[in-house]
Amino acid sequence: MSTQGDGLDVRLAGPAHDLALFAERAARHDPGTPVRLVAAGSVLAAFVTTPFECLGLRVSRLAEHVDVDMVVEAVGLAARARGAVDGWLSLPPRLPDMQWTSPLPPRSGWSQVATVSAEQVTDRVRADTDEFKQRAGQVDPGRGSNAALEGLAAELWARTVVADAPARLLHAADYLGFLPEQDDGVVTLRSVGTWRRLDTDVGVTAARLTDPLGLFTR
Repeated sequence: MSTQGDGLDVRLAGPAHDLALFAERAARHDPGTPVRLVAAGSVLAAFVTTPFECLGLRVSRLAEHVDVDMVVEAVGLAARARGAVDGWLSLPPRLPDMQWTSPLPPRSGWSQVATVSAEQVTDRVRADTDEFKQRAGQVDPGRGSNAALEGLAAELWARTVVADAPARLLHAADYLGFLPEQDDGVVTLRSVGTWRRLDTDVGVTAARLTDPLGLFTR
C-alpha cells in the first residue's frame, strides 16, 4: 500500500475494468451515490446502495494486503478505476462517514436456500416491470402520484421469489448488471438471520427482511 498526494493507492490483482463498470452502474441513478470500500487482507469489497432498497456488492482481489474502510463517491471511483494502470488504483477523496448509514451484511454464517435459473430471474424482472408500467398508467397523475408509484414499486419488490427472499434482490442485480448473460446460468439465494442475498458470478445483492427499506435495522 502506498499514498501519493492526498489519495490512497491500492493495487488490484487484476484489471480494474469490472470495478469501474460496477461504480458506473451504481452512479446512474445518482452520481453522488456513496460507495463503501472495505478491505481486509487481499480482498477489496465495494458496497453500494440501490434504488431497490438493498445493497450491491462487488469484490476485487488485491495484489497486496491492505486495511481500508472508507466512503467515496461512485462517479469518482469509476473515473479512478478507468484510469488505473497495472492494477494501481488511486482511491478518490474520502467522504464523511455519515454519508453511509446502512449496516453491512454478515461476512459469514450464510446458508444456501435455493438456486434459480437466470432465465427464471430475467422473466420475473421483466414481468414485474411490465406490471409496474401497466398499473402505473392507471395512477392519477395529480397530487400524490409520486407516493402512489413508490408504493406500487415497493409492493412489487417485496413479493417473494423463493421462500421469503424478496424480488428486490433480483431487480437490484439486474440494475447493477450482475445477472448471467446466458439463460442457462444460475444464481444462488442465501440467508443468515434476517438477511437474504442473491449471488451471481459477477456480484451480490443483499437486503434485511425486518426493515421495510431492507437497510437500517440491526
